[in-house]
Amino acid sequence: MRTLRFLAILAFSLSFALITSAQEEVTLTWWVETTDQGDLDHLQATLVEPFEEANPGITLNVIGQESLQDVLRTALLGGAAPDILSTFGPAWNAEYIKGGFMAPLDSYSDLYGWQDKLVPWAYGTGTIDGTLYSIPLAFESIVMFYNQTVFEDNGWAVPTNRAELEAVAEASMEMGIHPFTYGNLNAVWANGHIISGYLNNFATQEELRAALTGEKQWTDDIFAEAIALLTDDIADKGWWSGGLENYYQYEGADYWAELASGEAAMMITGTWGFNSAPEYFEETGMVWDLAPVPNMNDQARPSVYPLAIGSTLAINAASDHPNEAAMALDFLISNPDRVLAISSGFNYSEWLLPLAFSVDDFPDGVDPRVQRFHAEFAEATGMGNYGYANWTFWPGPANTNLRVEIEGVWEGIVSIEDYLAAHQAVWDELFESGGTIPVP
Repeated sequence: MRTLRFLAILAFSLSFALITSAQEEVTLTWWVETTDQGDLDHLQATLVEPFEEANPGITLNVIGQESLQDVLRTALLGGAAPDILSTFGPAWNAEYIKGGFMAPLDSYSDLYGWQDKLVPWAYGTGTIDGTLYSIPLAFESIVMFYNQTVFEDNGWAVPTNRAELEAVAEASMEMGIHPFTYGNLNAVWANGHIISGYLNNFATQEELRAALTGEKQWTDDIFAEAIALLTDDIADKGWWSGGLENYYQYEGADYWAELASGEAAMMITGTWGFNSAPEYFEETGMVWDLAPVPNMNDQARPSVYPLAIGSTLAINAASDHPNEAAMALDFLISNPDRVLAISSGFNYSEWLLPLAFSVDDFPDGVDPRVQRFHAEFAEATGMGNYGYANWTFWPGPANTNLRVEIEGVWEGIVSIEDYLAAHQAVWDELFESGGTIPVP
């Protein structure tokens, strides 16, 4: 059996080589989620030019797009999408796979050995019904950024549990400082970041995994209590940005400026914040740091880092050059040093493929806070102490329901019981249709 598999891969490899050598010039298109010229110049120097040098005859056009997901959806429907597809993560891919827009990648994975190079939990998120459709471009987690200067000036300890968090939040409110800052203006997915922070640090890993795999109902008391706690904090106590009205109007520049100026003490968001924190805190002269989201449950246990894939790569099923597109993906997956060189331009918050990195792999000069996160993340997840982020383990319909319909709960329009019952109904349909994502 192994001999037959080897011969099949060898035949594929030889035919691939013949096809590639027969082509004179190939141009690959790849849209990315940035229009910052500095970012694009960095990608040109660390990705495009090395790839073209290693693959004569193939031109790689990396093009920045504003509102990438909206543009990509329109382009796919109109038959004008790029060869390499970038999406926000596994939860976004279900509709593309269902529509036949993403090419199966199993043959390329076998040829290049991708499964052995990517960490298992991350590789598994790209499979649907046993078929690989996407490769993780970046791994992330949900953490708590905080203004270290404010904490030190007021003698506050960084909270690790609910009681400590309440003490800091109450002290903040008395001083006119928002305990947390965040917002979802034109970014409803921000709701999911906070929900993930609470769910993963209120329910146990086993309870959350049971719901994601259909062994427990989302209407269970543990999830209702977590949502009730979040609703009380964000809607009733006004811990976020001074109240829901502000939260709905804040965007990135608002909440980062508020945290960096000391008008807010903390922020629950993703590790992509590594790329924003230095810019805003440099302007104010204050100091930032990060910690795990505090344990929200009275039960004593450590905080967890939710596993998350921040964006994924796939091959357009309608591409005229799928083999060359696979070569571009393998160009990243097969070279950890190249991945680190690319990711360095984003303070290791983006383009960090989940390869088997150790802290020692990072070059000298990396921000010690970023390096510390990666060390703690590797240690915690290696011991099995992790959680599940909504944009990675909630398939598209469930992810949308989770983060959009929560606003009805916050505004007192929908009961928590009805919200969770509707959420369970979405999951019931996904389990019946086989539209779920593997859960480690």
